[in-house]
Amino acid sequence: DAIRRSILFDSRADILVVGMGERQIVNIARRLRAGAHVRDIAIPGTARIVNSLKPDEDFESIPSYDEIIEDRTKLLEAQLALQRAMLKGKRIVQRHGNRFIVDEPPETYGPSDLALAYDQDYSRAHLKPGVYSPALRMNLFSITSHRGCGGGCSFCSIYCHQGKSIISRERESILKEAHSLLRHPEWKGFVSDIGGPTAEMYGAGCNNVACLRQSCLFPDICRMFGNPKEYLELLRVCRKVKGVKKIFIGSGIRYDLLLQFPELLEEIMAYHSGSYLRVAPEHTEDSVLKLMGKPGFETFESFVRLFNSINVKLKRRVELAPYLITGHPGETWDDVVSMKVKLRSLGIKTTDVQVFTPSPGTLSTAMYYAESSYPYDHVPVVKDLKELMKRKEYIVN
Repeated sequence: DAIRRSILFDSRADILVVGMGERQIVNIARRLRAGAHVRDIAIPGTARIVNSLKPDEDFESIPSYDEIIEDRTKLLEAQLALQRAMLKGKRIVQRHGNRFIVDEPPETYGPSDLALAYDQDYSRAHLKPGVYSPALRMNLFSITSHRGCGGGCSFCSIYCHQGKSIISRERESILKEAHSLLRHPEWKGFVSDIGGPTAEMYGAGCNNVACLRQSCLFPDICRMFGNPKEYLELLRVCRKVKGVKKIFIGSGIRYDLLLQFPELLEEIMAYHSGSYLRVAPEHTEDSVLKLMGKPGFETFESFVRLFNSINVKLKRRVELAPYLITGHPGETWDDVVSMKVKLRSLGIKTTDVQVFTPSPGTLSTAMYYAESSYPYDHVPVVKDLKELMKRKEYIVN
């Protein structure tokens, strides 16, 4: 329940890479090799400290650190201004005392950049033979198909470090990686994931760079946002790779998009699910869902009906497993009680529940800190850990 200064001040670093970073790191390395000091150069996708600003500089100014400490609602104002600036591709400036943090416009990535990053001959192993960290073990045979997410959920920071635009790898690049799995000594024919922040958004972005919508899907799905047909075709091609026994989908999937494209849902349930299909309604109460930037509960009810109608036709039944968040800003105890009743009425188990955790770079965190939502209406916020755990335990039991 406190705000720190920029990490640039606390770490005393010369430069901060913002985003995924491959292009920035190469750019920084080239500047260093040329003898330049990175703090003196504006590199896209990075932030640094400067002592003064040039009068003619074009930038988006957000509330200063001192202003945010003095007035909590200023963090909400800063987050909204930051998101608008990112959509416009503008430089962002924040005052810290008598100095400034300058966040350069985001670095742009394309399919060729992803191919260059992911087509390397990675060993998928620790330097010490036979050693695998839990994180590497979990992702040992997963394949990244794209970056970016058009969902714009309030509690998610993907928007701030990967962007809203969907950058998809060429199919040949993905197939090359799939074939490379066959050479791994531990390969047994199972791909744990082909996806990204949201799996079925592969190939679904649009080219409207002037769009200032925070989300492509909320409050409704933009007509310019492509359907998941390309992802369906990608899965079908990858299933034919010699040696591939099954491809699971470990990435998140948007049930509102699958509702618009039932053919993909049926194929995922038939070929790419284990015992469970995991989706993320997050909540059931529309007042909370609106603050989360998620579709209303009626959309999820429609999805459950579609899911059940497909399930009865399958040889092997799949169980629906929802991810839920309790304790999000705006939630009351009555909302928690109602969530349990509604999910039980749909015959859905409520085991995957997390307590809302404030994390840097999200609109929900700004709402949590400010105890208000845009346009600055008060929202109830629970900060007592015992109360938060009580809510989680109520939903799970």
